Amino acid sequence: MKDLELSVKQLIEIDGCTRCGECIQRCPVFMVTHDQRVTAFDALQTTKDWSICKSWFRKFFLNRKQMNPDRLQDFSKEVFQCTLCGHCEVVCPVNIHSKELRIALRENIVKGDLQPSLPGPILENLQQGRNITYPTNDDRLIWVQNMPKLFRHSSRKMNAEVVYFVGCVASFFPATYSIPQAMLYLLEKAKLDYGCLGPEEWCCGWPLIGMGREEMVYEMMTHNIEAVKAMGAKAVVFGCPSCYHVWENVYPRLYQKDIPFEIFHSTDYFLKLLKEKRIPMHALEATVTYHDPCDLGRASGIYDSPREIIQMISGASFVEMRNHKQHATCCGGGGDLEMFFPKISKDIGDLKIKEIEETGAEVVLSACQQCKRTISLNAKKLKKKFRVLDLVELILILSDPARALAFENLIQKSSSSEKSS
Repeated sequence: MKDLELSVKQLIEIDGCTRCGECIQRCPVFMVTHDQRVTAFDALQTTKDWSICKSWFRKFFLNRKQMNPDRLQDFSKEVFQCTLCGHCEVVCPVNIHSKELRIALRENIVKGDLQPSLPGPILENLQQGRNITYPTNDDRLIWVQNMPKLFRHSSRKMNAEVVYFVGCVASFFPATYSIPQAMLYLLEKAKLDYGCLGPEEWCCGWPLIGMGREEMVYEMMTHNIEAVKAMGAKAVVFGCPSCYHVWENVYPRLYQKDIPFEIFHSTDYFLKLLKEKRIPMHALEATVTYHDPCDLGRASGIYDSPREIIQMISGASFVEMRNHKQHATCCGGGGDLEMFFPKISKDIGDLKIKEIEETGAEVVLSACQQCKRTISLNAKKLKKKFRVLDLVELILILSDPARALAFENLIQKSSSSEKSS
């Protein structure tokens, strides 16, 4: 095993841990496994032991020779038992960036060939097909097939002022096709000059970062930026918070040049369009709650825009979850956890369903295709009656009075049948 590679800042942070334990109770994986070794609390201490064993200076003065190979093997799995939700960072009293540290540890584990085995050809798909699902990228626009021809043409334009970057989940998972479809309808309704990259859209690279393989992201980043530039776009809009976070935070660091267009998450972008009265929004009599996606909230600081949009809905009763904004609990769908440990991911999702039920909400909103997919699939398995929508889907519904009324009637009918049962 080669030397542990961490930055000086990260080594200082490891030594700065006060062992207060605040991160333990906020860890979603600990909530379902009750295994403290998966938390930042234990990960920091094990990393400290590992760094001591890899430093001749520390070995000499602290009398440490080597890390137990069995412990290192177990640790390599524990490091991947994390959603990268970042909640441990929020509650840390000394501001340790444990999410960044966790990713750095994954990189070290991959370099030492100690990582858990991936289920199926995910890595090969990313290398060959530039997406997480298939070995080819030809079907990135498969979700457009049942839309009017207008949208099929618009999604293949050579030039556009606004590029919609769809993301792998919305492009390839049928449970989320309705999100990009809603996005195109709304962009059309707002009379914008928009387009999609189609097969020229490559994965943003976030799954690779989560796997500890950031070195593979540079090619994807360069291709994506050049593809948008070739469209002559002035702005790129993202429905996926992870894609948005990577473009906003990781790409500038790797690209090291100015990115010549603006970057928006859909919540910020459509709030602007709604305020400009470019999209109408009709009333909805319903109890609504909102789930903060980890990569939109804690990672990108976007909390207010989704709530401003919800508060613009006449008749809607908005109820916050017990844990919200910077303390929102993860849905279980992040950090590549579902790839490596699907049972843990599902159990975290079940906890989220219980928290949603506490609100009595009839409609659960989020602003992330993976969150919608995870929450709705778990709710379906548990036979829950509340509706799970991405915020852009609800905006589209409420942009038409007939659709808005039909949706409200559907909710009322569902609520009545649940009460009678």
